[in-house]
Amino acid sequence: MFIHNQGAAKSMSTNQQRVTLLSIGLDLRQEEDLQALLGADFALERFGSGAKGFFSPKTNSALLAFVSWRGMHSQLAGLARNHFTMDDFPSRVLILDAPVAQADVERIVDAGFSAVVRYPFEAERITALVNQACESQGIYKDLYHMAREICLEREILSRQADLLQFFNKMLTRASFSLDPVEILHQAHEDLRILLEVKSVEAVFWQKNQAQEVEAELFIHEHDGKVTQDLLIQYLLEHAAKHAGEKVTGFHVNFMSRIESMRNLSTLQDEDMLTLPLRFGGQSFGCISIASERIARLGRDRLQTILAAVNHLSLALRNALLYREMRIRADRDALTRLPNRHYFDERVFLELKRHQRYRHPLSLLMMDLDHFKQLNDTHGHQAGDMVLEEVGRILMNKMRSTDTPARYGGEEFVALLVNTAEEQAWILAERIRKEISSRRFHFNGKFFKVTASIGVASLQTGVLTTAADLLGEADAALYKAKRSGRNTVCSSIEDEEECRQFA
Repeated sequence: MFIHNQGAAKSMSTNQQRVTLLSIGLDLRQEEDLQALLGADFALERFGSGAKGFFSPKTNSALLAFVSWRGMHSQLAGLARNHFTMDDFPSRVLILDAPVAQADVERIVDAGFSAVVRYPFEAERITALVNQACESQGIYKDLYHMAREICLEREILSRQADLLQFFNKMLTRASFSLDPVEILHQAHEDLRILLEVKSVEAVFWQKNQAQEVEAELFIHEHDGKVTQDLLIQYLLEHAAKHAGEKVTGFHVNFMSRIESMRNLSTLQDEDMLTLPLRFGGQSFGCISIASERIARLGRDRLQTILAAVNHLSLALRNALLYREMRIRADRDALTRLPNRHYFDERVFLELKRHQRYRHPLSLLMMDLDHFKQLNDTHGHQAGDMVLEEVGRILMNKMRSTDTPARYGGEEFVALLVNTAEEQAWILAERIRKEISSRRFHFNGKFFKVTASIGVASLQTGVLTTAADLLGEADAALYKAKRSGRNTVCSSIEDEEECRQFA
């Protein structure tokens, strides 16, 4: 707003706000003279003193401050110290309306006045000062808005850099692993670049031989069974939703323990971001991200998470395929038991654990009696049927910590951790009885099968190799065969001591 002529200002629209100028120490006559020169577009407001100190309007909205030397010279030092130094205080114009002593010049300089005018006022001088102040204020506002835009652009660039760093870090780390648990753990850590993540869980599904949907869940081990049950139910509901079919069975894999979601009674949708995992246009799983800031995610960060999850889908799909290939490579195709390669690796690991913790370790070696004769009499398909059934018997009789395996042909083995010889012998006897009591049926004919089992054990503190343990179990099996078959023998028993069952 500029003054264009003496004593008059350009008219402003009725809805436009008047420009404020401060009056400090001016008397009523001086204020009236100054207001007449400024016109109706400008308003003088007093910044004066009282019993409780100075009182004023908001100084950051004022254009200029006119200070009377006669009215304020005694308080100039206090004004300069307490008010003129404030960042939002406007430029000051000193009105010389009284003589100034030589000793007061230094105080005037220290007060930091931008201009000096004499009273009575000169209209041209006042007009020039006000116009100059308006120009300066306009330039300041332009610079302020430019600086603000630069700050916003820097903030946007910084945010985009963070998103790029997150995206690159997540993809790089995910591509270096073929373990679903490790990929999910890394995703949990990487997502913390974008938001405060409580947990990251996932569910995968596929159809079994009966074409029923079965799910596999990967969840953290939370404090409290209620929280875990809620998460399992939540993930299964989303699995059924995206699979388009009811989930008939599921298996839970627990990851590391966390305490960030304990004591939950419900799961709030606004705190959970659950996204489908797709490959080849088909959904094979869901990933669930828990965070209290999900509902406040910005569009750019949400799009980055969606893009990252799309690439994460490929990494998780590769990990699941690799695990399936490993299972196929480590499993016997007929019995679905671990094969000899997997079993040999397991024996090596359990021997190292036995030597470290000194827990007892036992091994069963079993051979089906007269199996060649069974194949010759009933055919190889009947023999395959028997091997499958024996594999199921072993799986049903074993603990989850034990490792049964098909060792080759009609020979089976079982590694029993933390099991002494007496307990191993009891288990072997149960297996022998289960097999011998089973009636097998093939092509309208019924027949029976028996098994001979050798037991070998390592006691606490005994050091040996895998070959030694297998050799002892094989020797015990040979004794069972020579003792009449359908028998359980341990490596420390004589042939006469082996118990024989018809």
